[in-house]
Amino acid sequence: MNPTRVFILASRLLFAQGVESLLSGQFGIQVVGISTVTPGVFDELVTHSPDVVIVEAGGEEQGRLVAQVLDVLPHARVVALTLDDNRIHTYYQQMKQGRRVEDLLEAVREPVDRYSRSPGMLRLFVLFEGPYGQRIWENICSFAPQSWMLEAWRVPPDLPAEGVTDPSPWLPTHWTDADMVISLGESDRVAQLLPAIVARTGAHALLMPVDDERWLSKDAARSVWEKLAELVTVVFPSPFCSLTPHEYRYREDDRLVSVDDPWVGEFATHFGRPVFRIECDEARQRIVAVDVERDAPCGCARSVAHHLVGLSLDEAVAQAIRLHQQYPCMASASAPTNGGCPLVTISAQLMQMAVERGVSACAEPTVASSQPGAGTSSRNEKIWKK
Repeated sequence: MNPTRVFILASRLLFAQGVESLLSGQFGIQVVGISTVTPGVFDELVTHSPDVVIVEAGGEEQGRLVAQVLDVLPHARVVALTLDDNRIHTYYQQMKQGRRVEDLLEAVREPVDRYSRSPGMLRLFVLFEGPYGQRIWENICSFAPQSWMLEAWRVPPDLPAEGVTDPSPWLPTHWTDADMVISLGESDRVAQLLPAIVARTGAHALLMPVDDERWLSKDAARSVWEKLAELVTVVFPSPFCSLTPHEYRYREDDRLVSVDDPWVGEFATHFGRPVFRIECDEARQRIVAVDVERDAPCGCARSVAHHLVGLSLDEAVAQAIRLHQQYPCMASASAPTNGGCPLVTISAQLMQMAVERGVSACAEPTVASSQPGAGTSSRNEKIWKK
């Protein structure tokens, strides 16, 4: 078994040496470096690449140092010590507290591997900025599987319009672990926070829906992709309701991009491109019940399903777009800058296709309806060429 590699960062060298002496005699722990807080210490951290960084600091200084460590070592665990009350805070990224030497040793030895979790126990972190994101968040909260763990954060309204170079002052000090992050920002400035948020939550996947190109420009999306695509799965469904467990529509070129990721797959099993199971009275050719097998992230599919009951099969397909628009859909009604259909139109067409497939399966129950997204690919299909 490889030892846990530890780096000690303290305000006083004597304290760092004391902790080093304490840990050096412990089985399975290797101290790879100690240092006080100096301008070059974060480069030193990158060089040593420890599994655990012990930080001695208090108050705001502790939060600042923890954030800086996680910026340069996204997959490390940080154990922060506060000398005035002997508290031990463990950031991984979920905070735990203790006061004893035994608590420190337990924090250092805690397994680093987080990839053995079942996707069915999805831990989801959602950040949103306004009513668009809040509606999606509330729908997920209402209908997500009970096994999921949900956390949300509203982006501060005073985030500078020109963007930020250091995201740390704008982010919470403490974070919970997450398997996937969904960014529902309504401005490009939110994208600048995402690398730090992915690092702090320890997420393996990032969903960045594009329901309005004014909220996420191609330049902003590309910047995030170039920083994170080699570390985590990054997905840009446009519109959000084009997402399936294996693919999504990308921007105005109407291209389907493959994705193969267990966390994205788990989410898209329940939210994404709508799927209905429709029951009909064959004699009267009317719909008697509709089950939503996959809802649109915003909840539109459930609203449409409610209004389909009682319609004839022909009426259901014809009325699908009207029902979709009445919800209403919040995707952009503006034509994309490079041409093509507005995203609200694409979303309406996807809804109509879902109703049509459900009606076809109802009318011909022996014929299995084909579902989109049967292929697989590498974790991130290359959207941009570097």
